Amino acid sequence: MPYLLNKSSSDCGVYALKHIECHLLGLDFSLVNDNNIREGRQKIAYDLWEAANDPELILRMAQYTPPKTITNPLVELD
Repeated sequence: MPYLLNKSSSDCGVYALKHIECHLLGLDFSLVNDNNIREGRQKIAYDLWEAANDPELILRMAQYTPPKTITNPLVELD
């Protein structure tokens, strides 16, 4: 099945995210190609903007407390 993939060499992240999305939704990977990757990039940007302006997400992030870091003693490997 021939289809174009990432000829621009600057869309690797978009391809990776869209392939993960296809996998999670059970869609064919051939849906993601150079002919529609620009729209994929725009959709990701819009989704991130929308999330950054979501009042519920902003509230949750403001209340987030990171877990305490657990340190292990240094182990020398010979």
